Amino acid sequence: MKLPFRTAITLALFAGMLLIVLSIAASYITINTLISGAQHESRTGESVLLLERVVSDFKATESLQRRYLLTYSPQDLDAYRQALALSQQTLLRLHAAHANEGADSAWRILEDAIAGRFQSMEQAIAARQQQGLEAAAAIVGNDTNRKLHEDIEAVAARIKNSESQALESSKDETRKTAQTVKQLILLGGLLCLSVFAWAIQKIMRTQEKRRRIEAKLSDSEAMSRAVTESMAEGLVTATAEGRIVNANSAARHLFGYRLDDMVGKEVTMLLPARYRMGFSAFFATLPSRQHGFREWDVKVLGLRHDATEFPVNVSFGDVNVGGQRLFTAIIHDITESNRISEALRDSEAQLRQLTDSVPALIAYVDREQRFQFHNRAYEEAFGLRREQIQNKPMHEVLGPVLYAQVKGYVEEALAGYSVRYEREQVTASGDRREYVMNYFPRYGEGDEHGMVIGFSSLGTDVTELKRIDRMKSEFVSTVSHELRTPLTSIRGSLGLVWGGVAGELPERAKSLVGIAKTNCERLIRLINDILDSEKIESGKMTFELQAQELEPLMQQALADNEGFAEQHQVTVVLHRAAGPVRVCVDSDRLTQVVTNLLSNAIKYSPPQGTVKVMIRRLVNRVRVEVIDSGPGIPEEFRKRLFQKFSQADSSDTRQKGGTGLGLSISKAIIERMDGSIGFTSESNKGTTFFFELPEWREAPPVTAPMGLVARPRVLVCEDDPDVAKLIGMMLDKGGYDADMAHTAEQARDYLKMESYAAMTVDIRLPYENGLSLIRELRANQRTAWLPVLVLSVTAAEARQHASNQALAISDWLDKPLDERRLLASLKEAIKSRTLGRRGEAA
Repeated sequence: MKLPFRTAITLALFAGMLLIVLSIAASYITINTLISGAQHESRTGESVLLLERVVSDFKATESLQRRYLLTYSPQDLDAYRQALALSQQTLLRLHAAHANEGADSAWRILEDAIAGRFQSMEQAIAARQQQGLEAAAAIVGNDTNRKLHEDIEAVAARIKNSESQALESSKDETRKTAQTVKQLILLGGLLCLSVFAWAIQKIMRTQEKRRRIEAKLSDSEAMSRAVTESMAEGLVTATAEGRIVNANSAARHLFGYRLDDMVGKEVTMLLPARYRMGFSAFFATLPSRQHGFREWDVKVLGLRHDATEFPVNVSFGDVNVGGQRLFTAIIHDITESNRISEALRDSEAQLRQLTDSVPALIAYVDREQRFQFHNRAYEEAFGLRREQIQNKPMHEVLGPVLYAQVKGYVEEALAGYSVRYEREQVTASGDRREYVMNYFPRYGEGDEHGMVIGFSSLGTDVTELKRIDRMKSEFVSTVSHELRTPLTSIRGSLGLVWGGVAGELPERAKSLVGIAKTNCERLIRLINDILDSEKIESGKMTFELQAQELEPLMQQALADNEGFAEQHQVTVVLHRAAGPVRVCVDSDRLTQVVTNLLSNAIKYSPPQGTVKVMIRRLVNRVRVEVIDSGPGIPEEFRKRLFQKFSQADSSDTRQKGGTGLGLSISKAIIERMDGSIGFTSESNKGTTFFFELPEWREAPPVTAPMGLVARPRVLVCEDDPDVAKLIGMMLDKGGYDADMAHTAEQARDYLKMESYAAMTVDIRLPYENGLSLIRELRANQRTAWLPVLVLSVTAAEARQHASNQALAISDWLDKPLDERRLLASLKEAIKSRTLGRRGEAA
């Protein structure tokens, strides 16, 4: 049964007081017991000390007596007398302390034995004085004295032992009593504390409960007030009659009133006069609605204190306060949102007008391959209305045939790669148009950070450009055939005439023929440069790369330009490298580059000057330098030196002639041979043009037993030199030779020169996607069956998006590479290719 709070507290206090009284009584009894025990222990201790004092004094007296008997000295006799007197006094104290004990007690026996011993000692003294030492010694050593001495020691030991045991027993009893009482007092104290603690806890819990209830009410009220006041929207509370009860700070700020100016007033004061009658009728219907109703997003005009009107969104509801039903209106100023919406509509309209005016296919496609934005060019190209494209899937808009062509590129873009390709399509009007399409991935934000959520598409109509390019190609072809053939005849004829085949010419005529011959050569060089430039731009310039020594090529180039150097009174000197140097180049194209650099150096060197050609061996590369002593290159011209048709704008250089294409063509040729070209120049001191090429090193001979084949060769296409080197070391350890290509273009050149057992490709290559290179390999009959391993940090993702493409990838390996898996995959790929080719041959 649960007692009332006051009764429980009263009983607890009474029990606590009773326990305190009991504890005090127990403490009093215990203290008296402890005092009695302490007194008994004190008396026992005094008895033991007195015993020890008697025995000690007796032994001292006995010792001084024997000393006197031996020395017979008056001083020793005096000392003995003093000790005897002190010992007798102590013995009298002992007798007084135990006078009430019986004659047979140990104390009385000890006292009688000591007294008897004192008498024997006096007899020995007298014998010594009267009869001499021997008589005294006889008395000291007789049996009576020895027995008394033994009795004294035995009785003293027994008394001491008995008193010590009694003392210890008394102490043990006192400790036990004290411990018991201590426990009782501690238990009583704990019980008292428990009772008081329970009472205090009961009181505190009751007070805490009361405080919590009060705090909850206070917090609830404060929270409601804080929430109301912190709301960004205005909150107005009114009675069923439509009179304002409260308004938060946002509402007061919104309408420009103080709270006192609003409380008790009609709520219609917040609306323009023309809306008040209708609003009053609406508000009168609210009390008839069920409790807890909500009316959302009623759009009206509000009226500020300064009589300005503004658009608002109002949501109505009800609340019960103190049994009274009140109605609330949450008011949101939508002036800014209306302005933003209008601005967005205007901006969207301007953007659509802008994109609609662009003669290119512009669209945005989401990750589901649905059009989310497109311009008018899409509608015109496909003959579809806006609603037939917007939010429709690509395969439906493009059609099955065109979608099948672009599907692979779309999946590459959604995998996170920028894509560029060309396509042809027939428009709705029946025209065949050519487009250069660019897809740019778009990445998400927030939770979708780093994820591709779609891609932007830009399709440029290059039909007209292609037509013009074809016209240019046809024109270049016409120039090649219609101009070079007669120019060749003209140059040959002039040469023969100049050489005297038609007889010796007069000097004036020979001079005129010489001028014609020189300008004919110049015109031929101009045509050749234009043709080479066109071939480079169109990608039609072919290279026959072969490994050969560099020095003979340089000697031949110098010999070819010897006449031109003599014409300008310039000497050309070749400085050879130490030992033979081999490079993998197209000899004709390299000679073209060296001729171009020599021609420039000779033209700009002063008469009697020297042009130096130096071959240097660097780390894994070869450097060729052409050094002149001319005026140098102007500072403002150096940045555009390798651009087409670039010439320094000065009368001196204009006199030297040239098309301005030579350095541009030379740069393109050197870079196609995996090299680099550059220059250094110093005003009035000369210019050094140089190019660097990789040094060709023959693979070490395979020292294998007779009958074993050479090691398979693998092409590694990897843009990171360190990673490429690591892959090469893994392949070498696994029994393969490897060639390294750092770009897709270099890989194509290697594949033209060499047949490989397999190839590794990184997806992320500079300038070109690795999947595009693989797709090109599969389209080429020579490399269609070449085993290809993809090595990439995004191999798994790329594999997922390329799963439906006919790329025939042997394996997809993630970086960092597992050496054992790389070698196992490579071995399996080569084996599968060999079996497949045998099956095809069968």
